[in-house]
Amino acid sequence: MKPSTTPREAPRELPGTDIGIPLPRWLTLLVGAAGSILGLATNLYSSAFRSAITASGKDFPQLIFPLVASLVSSASALLIYRWLLARRKEREEIYQGRITITSDAIPATGDGRDSIAGRSLHYLEAKRSSKDLLVFIHGLGLDARDFRPYMAESRFHCIAVTLYGFNTEERNDDHYKPIALESHVLLLGYALRELHKQYPNKRITLVGFSFGADLAFFLMKYDAQATRDLHIRKAILLDPNVNETTTTISSRIAVVDKDQPIQELVKILESATSVAEFRNLCEYLYKITSKDFAQIQRHAREVLDLCRGTSYDQFLDYMGQLANATEGIHVVLSFDYEQHFNPIARKAITRGMSTRSLECSRCSHFELIGPNFLKDTLEGVISSEGQALQDGDCPLAVDQQCLHPSYLVPQTGRYKTPQDYRSWQSGRNPRWSLL
Repeated sequence: MKPSTTPREAPRELPGTDIGIPLPRWLTLLVGAAGSILGLATNLYSSAFRSAITASGKDFPQLIFPLVASLVSSASALLIYRWLLARRKEREEIYQGRITITSDAIPATGDGRDSIAGRSLHYLEAKRSSKDLLVFIHGLGLDARDFRPYMAESRFHCIAVTLYGFNTEERNDDHYKPIALESHVLLLGYALRELHKQYPNKRITLVGFSFGADLAFFLMKYDAQATRDLHIRKAILLDPNVNETTTTISSRIAVVDKDQPIQELVKILESATSVAEFRNLCEYLYKITSKDFAQIQRHAREVLDLCRGTSYDQFLDYMGQLANATEGIHVVLSFDYEQHFNPIARKAITRGMSTRSLECSRCSHFELIGPNFLKDTLEGVISSEGQALQDGDCPLAVDQQCLHPSYLVPQTGRYKTPQDYRSWQSGRNPRWSLL
């Protein structure tokens, strides 16, 4: 798999470079060099410079050393400036790439009824020398471009994947017909394996937003062993659905009449509780209505089927399973989900899970993918290594280093009873670290 090196649009002009008069590049460099030479000469070697000028050429040799020194300093400054510009351009450069779906992916299509061979999964990539590779998974009806502002300034190597059929260009393409949710999840696993082959020495961190966070959970449901084999470092999940009460938008999309969609789409806008949220919802609807709506609607309906009920048990089961397959997870709930945080935290404690991996943000749902929030959250979570466990804490990650296997219900990471957790805690090793 070789990513396409199609460059992005032309780089933006630096502030202050538009002076209304087009100057040749060589003239700009010449003026800069001359000014630098004159400035350095008159400041660093002012006495010798003035003496040489006063001598009217008699002491010309006195000019040689200061001029040479000034020229070397100016050239060095220009080289450093050009290097800094090149580094800045490299950091801002975002490449478009694609993963061709070959016959290797055919077994990864659920019941086999979805035709996907020969198609492509598209992604955006910001290459960095970082050892960490962040793979972003977008929300329902969105695409990789929603992470572009953060990727342009991130210090991590970033790849944002656009799920199958979610490109605007694929809207009217009969080759990209809607596929099952299970097939989407398995294709995501296929893409992760291909990226792992391309960058075998990088540590993968999954970053899922909304529906994308749900897909990270579903990897354990549909492709558990393959997910474990990737040795994912961390999974950072932004506003995953905790039960059917958080599927507000998906519930509306699921019942939209494709021939007369306006009524239900307007109801989505009416759910806004602030002007900022209204703007975000308008932008969201603009994006999803430019995509293959049949694909989005099928997703919404299948996610609803998996999120029935108001219990948090299934959500916590997913957390335990994914935590067991990674070095750790971090779940962020937006301010819109605030009412769910305390009940989830209490239930997590009864299962022996640490609430340190749960966070309630003051940001709204769509603000969680803003560049400022992503920078603060991702750098904080990924940069943090193990911290000492405090009394009453137990990592969400479930493995031999932390929990005694006999206390756990298989595949859930759940203690059989709270008494089992207290029994384990009384004999715990205080030197164990939080994963």
